[in-house]
Amino acid sequence: LKRYHCALVKSNIDNLEKIKARLGAEWASGLKESHGAIADPGEFARALAEYLEEDLRLCEEANAVVDGGILTVSIKGCHICHANEELRRQKKPPMCPVIPTGLQSLSRVHGRKAALEGVEKTRVVGECTIKYRLN
Repeated sequence: LKRYHCALVKSNIDNLEKIKARLGAEWASGLKESHGAIADPGEFARALAEYLEEDLRLCEEANAVVDGGILTVSIKGCHICHANEELRRQKKPPMCPVIPTGLQSLSRVHGRKAALEGVEKTRVVGECTIKYRLN
C-alpha cells in the first residue's frame, strides 16, 4: 500500500486535491452502499470507524464519536501515514484521503453538512485525531 500510495501521488502531483476529493466521494459512496443512510449520530460514528478499519483496511484501529455537534475520528496504525512520511522524505506532498472521506460521508450517509474543525497529529506516525463540526 505504501508503494501504491506513493506512486499514485507522484503520478498525479498536479491533481492531488481533485484526486483526494474523488477518493473521499468514492469511499463515502462505498460506506453508503454497505450501511445505507444513517440518521443516528452514534450509529453513524460506529459505521464510519468500522468502514475505515474493516472495509477499507486503512488502519489498525479507528474510533469515532459524535459529541456536542463534533464528530471526532481517532486513528491508529494508519497505513497511508507511513506512505505520506515517505513522500515527505522525497520532498513530495502528502495526500490524506481520510479527511474528505469523513466530510463526504457526513453529507451522503448521515445527511449532515460539516466542516473540518482540525487534525491533531501525535508524534507517532499513523496516529491522528480528525474533528468535524456538524452544521
